[in-house]
Amino acid sequence: MAVNVPNPGLYQQQLGNHVTAFRNALQTLINDAAYLNAMGGAAFLTSAMGISADDATAIVNSIGGVTPGNATVQALNNWISGTQFLWGGN
Repeated sequence: MAVNVPNPGLYQQQLGNHVTAFRNALQTLINDAAYLNAMGGAAFLTSAMGISADDATAIVNSIGGVTPGNATVQALNNWISGTQFLWGGN
């Protein structure tokens, strides 16, 4: 027998909230990458912000590629689209 079974409506709402938060975080990272790339990437981070070259390279390698055309980002957006029934497509 299942214990602590959640209300189905509340559970679906919770899942929708989580997917929406994930979608919003992904969009924020895409925006961060666009800004970073537009400003000059690692050179911007080292010269304007004083970040070490090693750290700047690590940031660019991990965040700079979070673009709409990135295969991983496209796969995540496809997954998010598939969950539209949970968050209403907004």
